[in-house]
Amino acid sequence: MFERVETGRRRRRHTLLLLPAVALVLAACGGGDGGGGGGGPATAAKLHALIVNAAETDAAVTYTDASGTPTDETVATCSAKVLDLPLTDPFTLAVDGSTIIDSNELAAGLPNGGTSDLVVQVKIARDGTASFDSVRPGRSVTPPARSAYCPTLPG
Repeated sequence: MFERVETGRRRRRHTLLLLPAVALVLAACGGGDGGGGGGGPATAAKLHALIVNAAETDAAVTYTDASGTPTDETVATCSAKVLDLPLTDPFTLAVDGSTIIDSNELAAGLPNGGTSDLVVQVKIARDGTASFDSVRPGRSVTPPARSAYCPTLPG
């Protein structure tokens, strides 16, 4: 009977030694969440631009990437739209043909060297003039309630 107790202790000891080894292997390989080594292709950084159009006309928004390829979007009057654009350096963002953001002219350059997602909010005033707050790191940008920029319309 004494033999059995001793064997059980040995098994527990071996099991306890095995647990840290398994944890180490999982950490090195990234476990089951796709992280770590070999977790899949890296995703390219994006510019998440919130365009808030309070003007009385639709706005033509143009994003031009580093290779000079334009991406055109229309933002309807009294609406807000989030544009998820591939981040390149340099880039420009124009509203109705007027450049609002030129990444070459940002005082501090692109945050994080342009290697991570960035957010910006562009406001188009009732008279059609556009301005932006700042280009900053982030992935989430939420449109405001419509009543905040078009108070004469519901919701």
